[in-house]
Amino acid sequence: MGKSSGSSGGNDPSDNKHEQKLQAVLLADTFCNSFHPITLEDYSGSLPTSSPSPSDGNTKGRERPLALCPLNNVPLLHHTIDFLQSAGVEELFLLCSSGADALEQYLHQHKQQSNKTHENGNRIAWSSKLTIHLLRFTDCTNTGDALRELDRKNVIKSDPFILMQGDVVTNVDLREVMEQHAIRKKADNSAIMTVLLQEVGGWGLDDEDDDNEEDDDNMTDSENPNTPNDHHHNNKSKMMQKNHYLPPLRSSTDDLLLAMDPTHSNRILLWDSHPHNSTSSIPTIFFAENSSHITLTRNHLDVGIDICSPDVLARFSDEFDYRELRSQFVANCVAEEEIGLQSRIFGYMLKRGEYAGRMGDMRRYHRVSMDLLRRWGYPLVPDQYNHSCSGGSYHEASYVCERHLVYRDVSGGGHGHGDNGGRERKRSHVGRSTQLSGPLLLGPNASIGEYCHLQRSVLGPNCTLMDNCHVVDSHLWGDVLVEEGAKLNGVIVCEGAIVRSGAVVDRGCVIGRGCVVGAGVHLKEFTRITMAAEVEDDDDYSGFDDSSSDESSSSGSDDSGTDDEESSGEESEKVTPQVSNIPSATEEVEPNSAVDTNYEVVGKDGLGRVWAPSPSDEYDSDDDEEEKQAEAVELMKSESIGYDMTLLYKKWKKLQMEEEDDGFSLDGMSSDDDDMDMDDQWADDIGDTNTDANTFSHLDEDGMQITGRQKGVDVVQELRDICLEHETSSPVENLRIELNSFKFSQNATYSDCCKGAMMAVMDKVLEGYPDSIPSPGKLVVSLKKALEYWQQLFHSICMGSEEEKAIIHALETMALGSGKAADVLGKEPAFRFVLQTLHDKEIVNEVAIFEWAEERKEEGKDGSRGALFWQQPTQDFLEWLEESSDEDSSDGSDDEDSD
Repeated sequence: MGKSSGSSGGNDPSDNKHEQKLQAVLLADTFCNSFHPITLEDYSGSLPTSSPSPSDGNTKGRERPLALCPLNNVPLLHHTIDFLQSAGVEELFLLCSSGADALEQYLHQHKQQSNKTHENGNRIAWSSKLTIHLLRFTDCTNTGDALRELDRKNVIKSDPFILMQGDVVTNVDLREVMEQHAIRKKADNSAIMTVLLQEVGGWGLDDEDDDNEEDDDNMTDSENPNTPNDHHHNNKSKMMQKNHYLPPLRSSTDDLLLAMDPTHSNRILLWDSHPHNSTSSIPTIFFAENSSHITLTRNHLDVGIDICSPDVLARFSDEFDYRELRSQFVANCVAEEEIGLQSRIFGYMLKRGEYAGRMGDMRRYHRVSMDLLRRWGYPLVPDQYNHSCSGGSYHEASYVCERHLVYRDVSGGGHGHGDNGGRERKRSHVGRSTQLSGPLLLGPNASIGEYCHLQRSVLGPNCTLMDNCHVVDSHLWGDVLVEEGAKLNGVIVCEGAIVRSGAVVDRGCVIGRGCVVGAGVHLKEFTRITMAAEVEDDDDYSGFDDSSSDESSSSGSDDSGTDDEESSGEESEKVTPQVSNIPSATEEVEPNSAVDTNYEVVGKDGLGRVWAPSPSDEYDSDDDEEEKQAEAVELMKSESIGYDMTLLYKKWKKLQMEEEDDGFSLDGMSSDDDDMDMDDQWADDIGDTNTDANTFSHLDEDGMQITGRQKGVDVVQELRDICLEHETSSPVENLRIELNSFKFSQNATYSDCCKGAMMAVMDKVLEGYPDSIPSPGKLVVSLKKALEYWQQLFHSICMGSEEEKAIIHALETMALGSGKAADVLGKEPAFRFVLQTLHDKEIVNEVAIFEWAEERKEEGKDGSRGALFWQQPTQDFLEWLEESSDEDSSDGSDDEDSD
């Protein structure tokens, strides 16, 4: 395609301006179930009516993403977009899988009047300088898949670009860190990423607790602060009196250990976030490269914001086994020893006065909310919302900060827009006898009766609390009715939910959208109820649908067009609900036919089912189902409001100390045992083909657990599957990297890699004969053709004769097994032909063959392994190989004599 006549050799100023446009990528999905069932419920952007619409169970695409969950009455997405605009971002790519329809509809409904929607319907200008691209990746189930899809679209052009997690709230200034990254990238092309970190201090427990750790498992319910107990607050206060240091913003699933070199711009040399690891390793070459200036620290949190070069996306595409951004990509990149392959990642420490928090679960969500109300993240404070929320306000409220950090809406009069549904907007009403203790946020149209107590809570728009209500550490998201005498402590209540009179809802509970807690019901701790229909295949990524083709329906207007009406100004002594879509106590709520209400939990006048977490795939398949379910429930509790982290940290400490003691125990393996190779066990197990030797591939010869090897994992079979799934249209180097990564993750050996690869090659060769058994001659022809591609892999993973013998052992296993491979390799002279082909291709040399032969000479011909070895064609080949080797040695000696 020729150049246009107006071209000036690529020096068009508009082109330069386009190249300098700062881009950002926002990961709207967290790919976890921490906010379930809230993020499973159908979310159309409008408040629910008194009769929830029946659900057919197919809410994929319409469920509420975490980005649309309100944080202090403003959707998290607003905070994120305002932050990115302040950083100078001009183009934002919003990556989403679950909740894509809800996100698209929300962006359309809440755009400014001056914004324009382009013809393709998903390119929305949020302001005059920011354009948002909504990218639907419905097939993606993890961060790695999403970034690979993004790289495939080839839309990221800015260097650097901002990569941000969707659960981040921060006020950090990115200009300095982007400048530092650009300087490093210019000097060193391998400096591909800068990770933002916040210092919060490590966690610590009283030393006196060490003596009582053995009794933790036998702790009674009255002593356990996370066991349902009517007096848990007294227990909690006793726990907090101890000299524990438990940073509240830390996740319950990671314990970050960093190694950095402060003399080289805080280059990260170790990233280990697994809380159960007792040891971590740093390559010794790093000490030479960094002059031994290495700092180990556990005092930092991952902010969730990265300054990246486009090379990061390319790395994900090259190494398609990466699923996680931190625990896999970053951890492996910083641990790379080969200088030519290193990707350098640096850390940037937030400065004093800069705040960053991640609301990845409900416990941290509450903490971040309270931090913002305490004004630690200024200007992310409610009284600045009318100045900073430039993308269209959630409820167009105008807050003022009163005494004791109590925020109240003062925008009464007139009519609301957007989510307020066009209803008349009034100032929040609070009974004279009600006690308010900050931090506290009261949204527009909030109505609070007499003799109530509110503390450390957030009330959304149109919430009504009747007399004698008690609300502490809770979040009411909008259009919520709490009737007389109800008590909520550490609860999230979604839109349109009702808590009937006299009900008690304990800490960690979640009341889903449109649910009802019946009168006098005591909802036990950490109970989550929802109106979302139960998914049969209750998997962690229920929002993904490969065949999703529903078009998102956007509302044509945000106003209902009602006339302005001023309040009469007269207030009754007893507060009654002010919102028309909330039923009174005497009205009956029409049940949702698609949801089986658990009346024994929510009461006879309640509505909603109990949601229970499903076990994660990462649990060992050998574990008991009840044990796996208990682990999932405990994880859910640890991510809930009000959970005391003391016991969790004690578990971490106990596991870490136990593993460390096992490593140095006199009763454990000796140092010689640690270096034992699996080849001998493999060879010994070949003879008995009726037993599955690979079932115990995580054990060594003495039955001891191999360090780093996951229980129940057949590493050879896994490596074999990796090779089978590899497409030969891709470079074989990609496969080598993937095998190497798996080898390190399971503490496998190169011998294991060779076994798996050889088996996979033979499988692929035999795939060419689906309906017949090839003759030995045809088998060799096909094998030679296949080795044209696979030969390079074997040369890179065969480090010596041990790996080459492993290839022969793999052939033996297939020949003595079952199926087509056994039918082909077990018959003369196929085994000899394959062995000779591998020798000719210099994959297996004569030294390895002779060593293998010496081992097999002791086998009798009666055994299956001995019968295969003593086949006449195989013996002829060994004899020829020995004569050829003798001739070569004699020729060499003659040459020396002539010299």
